[in-house]
Amino acid sequence: MLKWLTIACFFSILFNTAEINADPQKSGFRILHVMSYHAFWKWNREQFQGFKSVFAGLDVEYKVVELDTKRNSNPVEIEKKVEQAKRIIDEWNPHLIYANDDNAQKYLIQDYVGSDYPIVFSAVNRDPSEYNFVGADNVTGVMEYEHIVPTIRLLRQLVPDVKRISVIVDADPTWKGVMGRMRSSVRQIPDVEITDWTLVQTLQQFQDKVMQLQDRVDAIAMLGVFNIKDENGEDVDYEKIQRWVVENSNLPDFSFWQTRVERGTLCAVAVSGYQQGFMAGKMAKKILLDGVSPREIPIQTRTEGVPMINLMRARELGIKPNVNLLLSIDAITDYTWEH
Repeated sequence: MLKWLTIACFFSILFNTAEINADPQKSGFRILHVMSYHAFWKWNREQFQGFKSVFAGLDVEYKVVELDTKRNSNPVEIEKKVEQAKRIIDEWNPHLIYANDDNAQKYLIQDYVGSDYPIVFSAVNRDPSEYNFVGADNVTGVMEYEHIVPTIRLLRQLVPDVKRISVIVDADPTWKGVMGRMRSSVRQIPDVEITDWTLVQTLQQFQDKVMQLQDRVDAIAMLGVFNIKDENGEDVDYEKIQRWVVENSNLPDFSFWQTRVERGTLCAVAVSGYQQGFMAGKMAKKILLDGVSPREIPIQTRTEGVPMINLMRARELGIKPNVNLLLSIDAITDYTWEH
């Protein structure tokens, strides 16, 4: 009997030790972060910072793949980055994949829906059903819904007479969801109308359109300023586009992201990249530390926004925000290219 008890104790210790060694809380987590864009892009950095802040003090190893689709829309180059991410997944076997913005979902993540890898996303604009996320056992995340009505109301605090708005988009499919939400949201402001939606693919088309609008509308919604080509078919850096607008357009403009206001767009009630990442991080922590299945964590959206105004742009447009408004917003006092 003593012999069998000794053997039983031996195997009990062996299996318990195996469980402890397999526990990522003891040996550390491996998290693969797939960026739709690039690591120097402030929007990406803020999301990743928010995500990592949730895991502060824990043993976490990160690997990052930058798909870099904002600076480079070449499908061959994007596919190379996707294959790099897939090799890391196969060889490194991460405990969780964190992917932000739509292109990461489009080019990579939807291939792993239904896999054994827990996936958390943030800053997704398009309907999650387009990536087969709805009802998926291994996917959850944070939607990026723009603060459309608050942004237009902020614009009208600066320019009360704004009624006619023109929207400019590029060919990125991300804007499909944004446009749908804008159409729906504008109905909440009865005396404001979107007069037209213009798809631009080249810098010349963009510039021609902006100049045509100068005496036709009261404001421009600056959505798509990334996938625009020059005369040689090369991608044009969006800061160059924003700078051209500042130097050539007398119309107030708005968007929904801080990086645009920093580069001369007049105003936005901006989506917070940090909060997007922070919420995604909290989901990931539940999955990894608490053993909660992604399917048990509902897809969420962040409802708070950050009102901001570029005061230099306001001054050049002859707009003088009142003191009460200035006390309630984040004021940006210059343009990024002047740093």
